[in-house]
Parts: sequence; C-alpha cells; structure tokens
Amino acid sequence: MAAFVAETDGRVVGVAAVEYDSFDEGNAQICKLAVHPDHQGRGLGRELLKHRLNVLHADPTFDGLVYSAAVTSHPASQHNLIARGFEPYSVHKHLQEGYFGPDAESEAIMLYTPSIGYAERDVYVPARYRHIVERTLAQASLDLLGRRIRTVNTVTYPTAAQLRMALSHEAGFLWEVTPEGSEPWAETKSELLAAVRDDDEHLMVPIDANARQLVALYEPLERAGFYPAGFIPDWLTREGEQRDAFVFQHPPTEAPTTMHVVEDVKALLDVLGLEYRVVAAHDRYWELEL
Repeated sequence: MAAFVAETDGRVVGVAAVEYDSFDEGNAQICKLAVHPDHQGRGLGRELLKHRLNVLHADPTFDGLVYSAAVTSHPASQHNLIARGFEPYSVHKHLQEGYFGPDAESEAIMLYTPSIGYAERDVYVPARYRHIVERTLAQASLDLLGRRIRTVNTVTYPTAAQLRMALSHEAGFLWEVTPEGSEPWAETKSELLAAVRDDDEHLMVPIDANARQLVALYEPLERAGFYPAGFIPDWLTREGEQRDAFVFQHPPTEAPTTMHVVEDVKALLDVLGLEYRVVAAHDRYWELEL
C-alpha cells in the first residue's frame, strides 16, 4: 500500500492510496480517495488521481494492470476516471460496504486502458456472451488487444460434472473455481450453493476465460442464480501469467437499488442485459433503479 496526502496551509485536506496486489498478483488499485468537505470541488481528486498514475508510470518495478472500483453513488469520480483513460469493465451490485454511508454500495470496476496488455491468446465463452467480450475489449483497442474470441457450443462440450475442481474463497465474497483440483463438481457446487443460501454478502466468481474446459461452469452457475457482471482482461494471474476473467455475481438481495452512473457505465449495463428503470436524466449522469 502506498499512501498520498494533499496539504493546504499545513493541514491535510485530501488522502488517497494505491494498493498493490489488490485483487491478484501484479495489479494495482487506485483507491481510498477522500477530500475534506471544505475543499471539495477544487480539483484535488483529479490531482491525486493524476499523481498516482504518474507514480505508477515512473515505477520501474511495476508493469501490471491498474484499476479502480468506482462507487455508483458518486458519478463525479466516474467522470474523473474516464477523463484520465479509465473505462468500465464490470458492474457489481451491493459489493462495497458503507463507503458514503451505512448501506452497501454498488460499484463499477474501471480499468486504466493503457495498462491492459496486448496478448494473442484465446478467450472461450458461450456464443450468447460473445458480445460482452467484444464490447469491453473494443473500449481499449479495435483489434481487441490481440484476443481471439472462441465461442464454444456447451451442448457438445463435456459437462461440469466431468471436471475435477478446486475451490477457494477469500474475504467472504470472492470464490474461485480452478480445473486443477481433486474434487468432483458436485462437491464444489454444493459449497457455492451453501454460500448462496447462508451468506448475505455479494458473491463473485471470476472464471479464467483462457481455460477452455471452464466453459462448462457457465450454465451451472446460471442455474445457481449467478449472472454476468462483466469481462475483465488481465484480471487474474496463474503461475506468473496474466489471464482474462469472465465474472459472475450473486448479490445478497435482488431488491432494487439506486445507481448514479455516467453514460459509459449505463452502456455497459445494456451490454450485460441488466434490467433497470430510468429515474432521472441529469446533465452528466443517469439516475437508475436496478
């Protein structure tokens, strides 16, 4: 963790941080921004963001993915990130706890597009999700950053029950399924279903989209109540190699929630097929009920 402060007349009026290896090895999260109420609206948030990006650019030991989790109750931060080269790649309902208050916040995972690596690697998804991968990759590059999208017919492909799995989870919400384990899918699935029934937290499963055999997990996750949150390139690290993730989510409740999102995030909601009601259209953002 690297911390940054902004001072005026000897007083700390703004703080921010960069968290290294935040989600997986080799990445960096732009996070923990707070500006004193008396100094908001003066560009301190923009300057702290620019400074952190400059620090990462100048760091010879860092060459990984840079991202930020922008809460959907604060559209100004979304605008700030997009103006500096970030784009939304996934949307998570009720994921952050109490950033601006006691209630759980929804967030958009925003990637700093210059930090996404060009890699000629295959991405395996069912045909119905191809458009999600294409749309998110096209934000960064018209050549899809070298990715080759392979749509797989899951009807003729081996079922999840025929795979041996390993399941791990951390922080209570992040569940990862890998194909190198020793358990049958039935045991792995039972653990996930128990979490769905017993947990009141947001559950998230990032699938290694470069592993063809894991396409078998899409339909079982959907039947368990999970649905797509987005596609995030370079999100995972496996044996020192970066991998792309197709992310599924299971919010703690399906009760409607209000989001304040900029146009780019609203467009991603449309691509993901998430239903919402437009509450109001403001000058620079939309108020939605999702």
